[in-house]
Order: sequence, then C-alpha cells, then structure tokens
Amino acid sequence: MLPKIITAIIAILFFIILGKLFYRFIGKRIQLKWKDSIISNFTAEATKWFFYIFGLIVALNIVGFGGIASSLIAGAGISAIIFGFAFKDIGENFLAGIILALKRPFEIGDIIEVDGYKGNVKDLDLRITHLRNVEGKDIYIPNSSIIKNTLINYTKDGNLRMSFMIGIAPENDITQTRSLIIEYLKQNKQILKTPMPNIVVQELGEFTTDLQVLFWVDILSNKKLPDSYLGHNIRSKVISDIKEILDKNNIEMPSQVIEHKMYRDYKFQVKKDE
Repeated sequence: MLPKIITAIIAILFFIILGKLFYRFIGKRIQLKWKDSIISNFTAEATKWFFYIFGLIVALNIVGFGGIASSLIAGAGISAIIFGFAFKDIGENFLAGIILALKRPFEIGDIIEVDGYKGNVKDLDLRITHLRNVEGKDIYIPNSSIIKNTLINYTKDGNLRMSFMIGIAPENDITQTRSLIIEYLKQNKQILKTPMPNIVVQELGEFTTDLQVLFWVDILSNKKLPDSYLGHNIRSKVISDIKEILDKNNIEMPSQVIEHKMYRDYKFQVKKDE
C-alpha cells in the first residue's frame, strides 16, 4: 500500500498546487478582463476548491477507496440540503451577492441608500455590502436586504437635482424675483443648462410667498471633491449668492406681523422717565 499512498499524496499535492496557481494567475486575468473583483474572486475560489476536491477523489481511487469517493459524491447532495437549511441566511446572502455582482445596480464608490441606510459603497463581497456614511460610520448591510428592499443610487450618472425653498414678502414682485434668480442660475458654471433650472411658486401665505428653486448639478465633475458631499457645497453657495442678490435689489424676506386687538375698555398710560 505504501507506493499507492505515496502516489495518492503526490496527486493531492499536485492538484492543490494547480488550484493555487489557477487562483493566483488565472483569477487575476479574469479580474482584468471583467473588471469586477466580485465575479473574478468567486470564480477563482470556486475553481480552486474544484481542484482540491477532484484531487481528493483521485487520491482515494489510487489507494483503492473508490467506493468511499463515490459515497462522498453521492452524499454531497444530501449534505448540501442539510447545510442549506442550517445556513439559510448565509446562503441567501451568498446568492444575493452573486446577483448584485451580475446586475451591477451600483459600483464601488457610488452613494446608495437602502432601507434608510445611506453611504458610500466601500466594498462588496458575496455576503455583505460595506457602506460608510457622512458621519464616518461603517455600515454592513446583508446582500439579501439590498435585493429585497428599494435601492436608491445617487451617483449612477453623476447628475443630481438640488432644491431649496425661499420666502419673500407678499408685496415683492414675483416675476422680478424669478428673473433675478433664473439669471443667476444660468450664469453659474456649476449648474447644468440641461435640464434647465426652474422657479416654482409653492405657496401664497399671509406673511410670505414661498418659491422653490430647482436646478441640476453634476456631482462628479469636480474630481477633487469626494462623492459623499452630494453637491451640498454648490447648494450652500447658491443659497448665499441668491440671498445677496435679493438684498441688493430690495427683495425683502418675509416678516410676521402680529396684530393685537383689545376688546375691553382699558386705558394705558405711557410715562417718560425723568
């Protein structure tokens, strides 16, 4: 039996080395070709274990334990069912990770929101998706949750609509105010010309006329800024500039006027301090 055992050990070592070589070299080629670390890692890992298992089966046949090898192959199906029930959640996340890698609803670096969790995608493996929010908190979301819930991708093409409300006093001219704001938005180079910016009158109140300012920005145009800012710097600058423009043109902000009515005959006396 000694020659067979030595041959079996050599066979196992051969397939282990072959599997590792495939994992290191061919796996990298797959990653360069597909440009997707998730798919390439999964394919290389699965193929490596295929070599390991195949080498074990060959070794058992060399030693003369072909029956055991056949039993292992036959029992693999039953074991898969048992482990499938025992590790249902892990298997579910595993399959969800493969679906995400194939469908590609987001890329590494995109800003997404899932089930109320919003952040920058740092990593995606076959079980979890790693996000980091603007507060620096690391969030690990099971892949199955991403498949089951609504996914919002803020940076798919880089274009994002910004908006804010501005109130003016009722006595101010709405047309003039709209023209001043639109003219500024058209001249701002950070604001997209298509779709065109717009001003919508939202409410006519007792003390204020509310206008909604709408405009589009390309948050990926400035590569020096992190994606996570989502155009907030531009929005803040636009609000400040519009406030300055309205002040220069005597467009006043609303102020609440409170009227007090006296229903009883009271007399008030105002005395001056000596």
